[in-house]
Amino acid sequence: MKVLITGGSGLIGSSLTKQLLDEDIEVVHLTRSAHSKFGIKTYEWDWKQKKIDENCFQGVTDIVHLAGAGIADKPWTMRRKHEIIQSRVNTAKLLFDKVKELQIPIKSYISASGIGYYGAVNSDKVFSEQDKSHDDFIAKSCVYWENSADLFQEVGARVVKLRTGVVLAKNKGALTKIDKTVKLGIGAPIGTGKQAVPWIHIHDIANLYYQVLQNKEYKGVYNAVAPEFADNEMLTKTIAKTLNKKMFLPNVPSFVLRTIYGELSDIVLKGSSVSAEKLLKSGFEFKYPILIDALENIYKK
Repeated sequence: MKVLITGGSGLIGSSLTKQLLDEDIEVVHLTRSAHSKFGIKTYEWDWKQKKIDENCFQGVTDIVHLAGAGIADKPWTMRRKHEIIQSRVNTAKLLFDKVKELQIPIKSYISASGIGYYGAVNSDKVFSEQDKSHDDFIAKSCVYWENSADLFQEVGARVVKLRTGVVLAKNKGALTKIDKTVKLGIGAPIGTGKQAVPWIHIHDIANLYYQVLQNKEYKGVYNAVAPEFADNEMLTKTIAKTLNKKMFLPNVPSFVLRTIYGELSDIVLKGSSVSAEKLLKSGFEFKYPILIDALENIYKK
């Protein structure tokens, strides 16, 4: 096995790379600048110019596609929305075109996706992989994202798409934005606090990608979320409890976030509960299925 990872220096990519290397599996990265973070071979590409170093495919058996502009990094202007979609879809299409052109015998194509597929709807429904996508921006982005992954079925590759929740990791990702105010003693739930926050520990999401690469039984779509449901209030209060911080301020009003972030605020003010049942039935074992255990590992390790 030789794995090509796009977005390999990101939160999930870094953890997955380390795990693969620990298992003596060869890994190469495809990045915008050929700077090696792990001492591994790194190749350059420019998806906007449709350029890619074709040497990156030499001996590759599997591709993990994690590249994409950050969903919550910047306000959702029309330009930013375009970049969010194209940085996922056009990168996948560029990979597919080259794999097909060069006749690379790819065994599997594993693509990230998001729980945003189900939309931010604040309903009591628990969504499973069989449910249809919502019709808001983030849901449509996930649909385009997943459709681009399905292209690889044309070249006989096994395609797996992981609809990922909020990844919890120390000093990285979404958790740093959530726990910043808690650490300062001014933390508070956002909006009603009842909006669902499907989550997964960084160890479990990296291990899931590893298991999917190893096990050919994985095919199609899986919700990559922990079994325990959590909402914004539960997450915030559990962080505070783990850090031994008190919470005394009222919830942050929704209009404050809407004023600052506009449409982007929907992803924190609204949420959808997502089921991990299919993943559990596949035999995958979570190391951190319970939120308090996940946070204690992150903060007290």
